[in-house]
Amino acid sequence: MGQAPSIPTDLSQELLVIGAGFSRTGTVSFALALEKLLKRPVCHSGTAILLREESYVRKWISILNPKVSDESRRKELKEVTAGYVATTDTPAIAFTKELAELYPNAVVICSTREKNDWYKSASALFQNTGLWWLDIMFYPMPTLRWFGRWRDGMGARLERIYGVPKSEMDGPQLLTMHEEYVKQSVPPERLFFFNVKDGWEPLCKILNCPVPDEPFPRVNDGKSMQDFFEKIVKAAILRWLQIFSMIAIVAFTSLYLWRSGR
Repeated sequence: MGQAPSIPTDLSQELLVIGAGFSRTGTVSFALALEKLLKRPVCHSGTAILLREESYVRKWISILNPKVSDESRRKELKEVTAGYVATTDTPAIAFTKELAELYPNAVVICSTREKNDWYKSASALFQNTGLWWLDIMFYPMPTLRWFGRWRDGMGARLERIYGVPKSEMDGPQLLTMHEEYVKQSVPPERLFFFNVKDGWEPLCKILNCPVPDEPFPRVNDGKSMQDFFEKIVKAAILRWLQIFSMIAIVAFTSLYLWRSGR
């Protein structure tokens, strides 16, 4: 999780917690805390969609497709969440309403933070994911080659659920838009807001479980994501260098054989 996706083994496990907080509201720390308390794999969907197998990513792309029927979307949401005890982060947060309907016994916990501080952190994420050359850079990379498809699908999905164009989402108000969407999507008796700065006590109270005798997990979402972004870009550059080197070797060998045969 964070830089390695949790993989479920017992696919009969259903969601008990639907994490509805936007990226950069402490979603990695929140996911780690949930894994500790619930003792089952948690789907940090922002990690899973970058690092899990391509078939998993393609299911999320299908879910994001507005032309997919509601029945098919529900079926695929069941498939991508099977075996997990909880979900957090993007793209799962954009289907809070659907997940709450699919899992009526699950509580919905929206991680949150002060909006201006959130935007300072989130703007770096938006800038990185919006770089025009990423689609080309990631093209030869398994799973990551689908990055542009799900990124664009996610942008279109947010426009639909918030009811505003992307041009109106650039700013701290985006967090308010998202939290309003969550409030409108979930019955109030099932919805809780949680700030990871508050530690174990409020989260354990929501889940009705004992407070662990250890520090609450603290992961810097911004630094973690920046480190991860730099890592995958370096891996993509290396892959392209390998491709160009192979092309050069083949071209040189072909030219040598052609000249030798003259």
